[in-house]
Amino acid sequence: MTHRVRLSTFACCGVAALAIGCSRAAAPPAPPAAEPRVVDLGHALAETDPTWSGDRVFKHTTVATIARDGYFGAGFSTEEHFGTHLDAPAHFAAEGLTADRIPADRLVRPAVCINVAAAVKSNEDYRVTLSDLQAFEREHGSIAEGVIVAIATGWDERWPDQGRYMNVRAGVKHFPGLTVEAAQHLIQRRVAGIVIDTPSVDYGPSQGFEVHHATMPAGIYHIENAAGLTTLPAAGFTLVVAPIKIHDGSGGPARVFGLIR
Repeated sequence: MTHRVRLSTFACCGVAALAIGCSRAAAPPAPPAAEPRVVDLGHALAETDPTWSGDRVFKHTTVATIARDGYFGAGFSTEEHFGTHLDAPAHFAAEGLTADRIPADRLVRPAVCINVAAAVKSNEDYRVTLSDLQAFEREHGSIAEGVIVAIATGWDERWPDQGRYMNVRAGVKHFPGLTVEAAQHLIQRRVAGIVIDTPSVDYGPSQGFEVHHATMPAGIYHIENAAGLTTLPAAGFTLVVAPIKIHDGSGGPARVFGLIR
């Protein structure tokens, strides 16, 4: 009798263990993460695009055609700071990183977007203030170390009209940018980069490039002449910055992508 009881007990335990094992095996797998939506945040390069000086600085020349040579090819020449482009820290900091030395992991980062397009509509020389950043942080939390900060002004809607985009009157450019106080706050937050949809992080009337001089010695790079920043959410997305890797370059044309879930 004892032998039978033991066998019965072992059998019950075995069935229970098998049932638990089957239950675990039958658990549905976790659903795959949704693929992010990829957004292009730059302008295509063209010879007629706006330039800082107003002169043509980009040239694209066809050197081979399919009809004549069996393949299509072209050459181009450009200034580094043309179109949607990177300002490497070396642009304004003697010991700053050049374009080729910026670590790849600083070019793919979580990002936030400060949208001041409404303010720009009534003030073309609007500068993002410390108060703007503090208001953003009250709503969305502190800007985290290592993120990329996008400044959405809506100025890119004037692209590619040289006159409207550079907006020069009496020899002075007029477009939005940042205050030095806002830049200092981003330095304190130790952000990786600043992306803006205007010709410069310094507003148009600036004569001394004060924001450049503040941020670049701190190792912060810039992307200028970006596009589509007003379509970005305030937070919860990733930016991919892919500049031309010019040896010892102060910057260079760049592709910029937003990865939005």
